[in-house]
Amino acid sequence: MIEKIRIKNYRGIKSLEIDNLKKYNFFIGNNGSSKTTSLEAIFSAIPNDGSAIVLMANSRGMQVKLNNNNSFFYNSNINDNIEFTLNDDITTKISVKNTTYVNNNSLVNLNSYKQFLYNVLVAKNDNEILFKSNIGIDVSNNTISPIKDETEKKLPEWEEYIEKYGRCFWISPLTKYQYGIAQITKEMIENKKKEYILKAIEFFEEDIDDIVSDGTEVLLSKKGVGKMLPLSSFGGGLSSALDIITCLFYDEITSIFIDEVETGLHYTNFPKFCEVLIEISTNKNIQFFITTHSDEFLKDFYNISVKKRNEDITTYRFQKIDSDIKIVYYPYERAIGALKDGWDIRWL
Repeated sequence: MIEKIRIKNYRGIKSLEIDNLKKYNFFIGNNGSSKTTSLEAIFSAIPNDGSAIVLMANSRGMQVKLNNNNSFFYNSNINDNIEFTLNDDITTKISVKNTTYVNNNSLVNLNSYKQFLYNVLVAKNDNEILFKSNIGIDVSNNTISPIKDETEKKLPEWEEYIEKYGRCFWISPLTKYQYGIAQITKEMIENKKKEYILKAIEFFEEDIDDIVSDGTEVLLSKKGVGKMLPLSSFGGGLSSALDIITCLFYDEITSIFIDEVETGLHYTNFPKFCEVLIEISTNKNIQFFITTHSDEFLKDFYNISVKKRNEDITTYRFQKIDSDIKIVYYPYERAIGALKDGWDIRWL
């Protein structure tokens, strides 16, 4: 369980600490208040291969290149390292590394080369280094993807930290549908978990009685219809919901990050989605970090939580005051009271 995070010199955040994190964590506030940035920081602090910040940039639609590699740093100041400290346990430090490797030692093909842009170092609180590597980008056929070099160094303890914090998923408006609903559904059916996905679908479409997938397309059987129908024929709402819900069925998943959770969902489906999300995840060791601009979604989630007697929820309001980011912590009872009083999260 992630309980706290300290963030330094990352994007619009000079210094920020978030604690009292629970199973379900909501980040709310105006545009530009660093909600998504904070989600990115927590995601990047979880032990992985070090390339998370490049993946985060991709999720924003940004292509990381040598000429914009300072964009991750507060005020673009590359002299101050980015730091993420997770649970007072481990700290990830990221600094700039300007080294370029070109395939075949040739500058002729500029559409095929590698750039290592950042040094990544992860250490325990006693400063013992657990992981060290260079990360960057691979530009091939006009596409850009994150890479790490082959000189990375790991201590045996590094694998223990990876196991401790587990696997995480990042879902944003630009990354939805990239995790492969069809492939996940196919794996679930093969592992005799079809009933789980059908139960989730029932919250949205009660007449669905069967589901099949070949790994590339999901087909549904609807009562009274003589043939299987593609998932896309049921509208984007069901696809959007399942893109999130199917992630819950990975046994090794311990945290899910959802940026702008309401995207693709009609507000009339919010209660159904909140109910199935809480229902499926209640007995699973999964932690959620969610941003939303939707007053209706947050109210519906808290209303369902009251019915389910699940109080393991916290909400943070982010505010930008001058150049500083301030956060206001709303424990469960305070958030419930504020929502009953007509609190609108879209306004300060």
